[in-house]
Amino acid sequence: MSLSINAKQWVLKTQTEPGHPFNMDLSSPEASFELKEVTLKEDSLQDGDILIETIYLSNDPAQKFWIISADKNYAAGVAPGEPIPARGLGKVLASKNTNFPVGALISAQTNWSTHTIIRKEQLGVARVLPMEGVEQLWWYLSVLGGTAVTAYFIFYRYADLQDCNPESHGKTFLISGAAGAVGSMCVQIAANVFKAKKIIAIAGGPQKVKFVESLAPSVVVGVDYKDPKFNENLLEAAGGENTVDYFIDNVGGKILDLGCNLMKPLSTIVACGSISGYNDPSQLVFKNYVSVITKRLTLRGLLLMDNYDKFPEAYSHLTQWIKDGKIDKTTSATIVDATNDKFVNVPTIWDGLFHGKNTGKLITKVNEE
Repeated sequence: MSLSINAKQWVLKTQTEPGHPFNMDLSSPEASFELKEVTLKEDSLQDGDILIETIYLSNDPAQKFWIISADKNYAAGVAPGEPIPARGLGKVLASKNTNFPVGALISAQTNWSTHTIIRKEQLGVARVLPMEGVEQLWWYLSVLGGTAVTAYFIFYRYADLQDCNPESHGKTFLISGAAGAVGSMCVQIAANVFKAKKIIAIAGGPQKVKFVESLAPSVVVGVDYKDPKFNENLLEAAGGENTVDYFIDNVGGKILDLGCNLMKPLSTIVACGSISGYNDPSQLVFKNYVSVITKRLTLRGLLLMDNYDKFPEAYSHLTQWIKDGKIDKTTSATIVDATNDKFVNVPTIWDGLFHGKNTGKLITKVNEE
């Protein structure tokens, strides 16, 4: 008997000006998102297609630009009525693709959906997930996920460090967004792989400061950006200006300006994100550009998929670090339940990224494993 599934999918309802907040009042006629029900049939699969059940959704700040693109070189954007793009983990329920057999657990672009048909041409970065030695499927969105892989390349490609080289050890790191998915991984890699002398970890609120300090208590100094004395506290934590070797910035704006003051001459800034301005473009003004010149700083931006051919190398290192206890898998994610009727909360769970609702990777659970 051919499979037929009643699926729930979130689609774009109204366009939003790039750089401005989405309308999260889902009862409003001007709401950004709309929940729809669709029937997915196995009979509609063409050669190379698969039908999957979504189990976990990845929540990423970059989705804002996948949905409403400010730069068509980065993402095409989404038109009203089209599904909201998201990466996730799922199980193959029906398949006309020998590379993705029925029952396989996979990572793919699942969109904000309970189930979805993925066409052959959309399977470019999808892969079957080996579960040997992996205790939880959601690890593939946290300690073995894209944010962990991003953290790996920050050190090994963009900061140009090598764990086997003693000259890469004993450095001072400044990490903004340190309690988030990429930041918390970077704190652990800097401390446990590259034997950092000091890590100045910027996070929002006393609880998050305690969290980042707990990741490597001997070397991490947490600084609360919400504290009225943040500027002075940051300078004190660093031990003055011209003290930082590497700045891993996930925030941009004011924190990038302040961070430049702390950098040593000829040091490196890796720009991974700019979440401070995702809902307010005025926060993205870079006022301290002169320090890039006077200190001869290297400022490097990154996109994860530029490193796709080296993903196996990253997974190999991450897997070994988990075994060695250099990455704490137990604190690596915040998982929020959106199963059954709670699927209506998917947009507001994602929006929590911009309001500090998570430590580690924010993951939405859509269906039971």
